[in-house]
Amino acid sequence: MNFKRRAALLLSLVMTTAALAGCGGTSTSQTGEQSGAANETQGAAAASGEVLTVDFWTAPQQVQYNYWESKAQMFNETKTEVNGKVVEIKVQQMPESPSSEAGIQNAIATGTAPAVSENINRGFAATLAASEVVYDLSEEAWFNDVIEARHMEDSITNWAIDGKQYVLPVYVNPMVWQWNMKGLQVLGFDKAPETVDEFNAVIKAFAENKDALAEIGVTHTFYRPSLTRPDQYWDRWFDFMMIYNGISQGAPILENGALVMDKESAVEAMEIIGTFGNSIQQGELSSIWIEEKPSVLVSINAPWEISLYKENNKVYGEDYVYGPSLVKTQGDNAYNYADSKGLTFYKTDNISEDEHAGAVEFVKWVYNKENSAQTDLDWLNATTMLPVRGDLNDNELFAPVMEEYPELAALAQWVPYAIPGLATDKDADIWTAFTEAGTAPYMNEVVNAEPGNAPDATSYIDAAMEAMKTAGGLQ
Repeated sequence: MNFKRRAALLLSLVMTTAALAGCGGTSTSQTGEQSGAANETQGAAAASGEVLTVDFWTAPQQVQYNYWESKAQMFNETKTEVNGKVVEIKVQQMPESPSSEAGIQNAIATGTAPAVSENINRGFAATLAASEVVYDLSEEAWFNDVIEARHMEDSITNWAIDGKQYVLPVYVNPMVWQWNMKGLQVLGFDKAPETVDEFNAVIKAFAENKDALAEIGVTHTFYRPSLTRPDQYWDRWFDFMMIYNGISQGAPILENGALVMDKESAVEAMEIIGTFGNSIQQGELSSIWIEEKPSVLVSINAPWEISLYKENNKVYGEDYVYGPSLVKTQGDNAYNYADSKGLTFYKTDNISEDEHAGAVEFVKWVYNKENSAQTDLDWLNATTMLPVRGDLNDNELFAPVMEEYPELAALAQWVPYAIPGLATDKDADIWTAFTEAGTAPYMNEVVNAEPGNAPDATSYIDAAMEAMKTAGGLQ
């Protein structure tokens, strides 16, 4: 798997939130008819030599370009035809500067968009959908076949935008808790907490056993320097939103232009952060988990650092362990935040119906029932990012990887419950406002509270929800 060799690449791949690409087509999908036409004219294109070139944009990362280029070469060898023309997929990296989103929008505006791209998150997909430049895939038979082949029936609903599907998810990093296993053992726990009650018991034990923890280097409960930083709005995906998803059992935050966040769950989620009290480590540190004696009990997991931990001889299950986003009742689904992106098909004037159909044929081939598992295994080996599948711990094809890397197996169990970001182009504005009106002022109280004594977050959530409505133009 060459896990260590890809450590540096993995960090940039997962954390680059602006890495996106665009493509287009002018027609509604007619792959069934076009496939039939292709079968009837089998061989005609080979005889005439006519080629249908279809552009595919990858993320601006070499490892992902290499992956998709290899898939394109394999597909091109099949000589698949659309209306008598042999489809040839042409792969290139999307523009990265000033941002990938800007590169997509510029390509659409200038008539240079490709037919399909990867690396699209749900928020940007909502922007593109509002401009009517992407295809709704929800009624496409091939799309639903892919969902079935990858066992995505549970998770795909989390990607819906106003009841439609504009993205075929490719990868996901479920964001959960990362616990100091040695610290938990000092406190008398043999596993990470799963419920709010278990979490509260851990924090109570921390407050009562600070001296014992100090002997192994643990001085703080939680590492999170961004809680008072509105300019780091994206961190609200990983802390508040991750916690909210578990507490609310996946309740939505936005729907049809309205803020529908469950207030009670939001208050509980904020107060979980408040429960850490003045034991939160807010100073900027380098990677605390590779220290000989990590100074914190828990942080938000960083799956892109798995290779770094291995290089520093940190053993999963001994030095650190992942715990699910907290739930109120044992047995509830551990819904979490999905650091996730996927494929989108564009419909712009420069993309012909045949080019769109050719793009569909390529993606359909990559993820069909016969190929999807190998496709996703190849992706996992190339990028070390988990593919969006519901059978990662059940499919024997993935067993050798999961046995070798139990940390990936641990994360894989939460893939079906990973919810991507808000379906809005106002994501940054909304979470900036949330931090300004909610998290940041709440932390002024938290830093004066003892662990286990969370200040009441009700007024802060009230203020934050009003600020979110204003910032996002929400009802």
